[in-house]
Amino acid sequence: MFDARRRRQLGRLFFFLLLAGILHGQGPATTVVSDVVFRADSTPAAGTLLISWPAFITSNGEAVAAGTKSVTLGPQGALSVALIPNTGVTPANVFYTVIFHLDDGTVQCLNSSIWAKAQ
Repeated sequence: MFDARRRRQLGRLFFFLLLAGILHGQGPATTVVSDVVFRADSTPAAGTLLISWPAFITSNGEAVAAGTKSVTLGPQGALSVALIPNTGVTPANVFYTVIFHLDDGTVQCLNSSIWAKAQ
């Protein structure tokens, strides 16, 4: 009987540790950026975006490591990417850098801030 009770307790402990690990691994909240990318002649763009950012601390105090993300534009220039809002972060003036590599050979660079979606 002691053995069964002990196993049950260890099972519960394992479950709660696993749950805590899953919840801890979720990271900071993201905002989905959805838009359509157009060329200078107003036609929908096609190609790849390379998005990069430096390390920062969110306004909620969560650490974000420096990183990059590659995003391929969808049909008719559709863009959809989840990014962590960088408003109110430490250090101040942290921007996402987006390099557009379009299929016509155009390469363009843009620095941007991502605001949290209003709830």
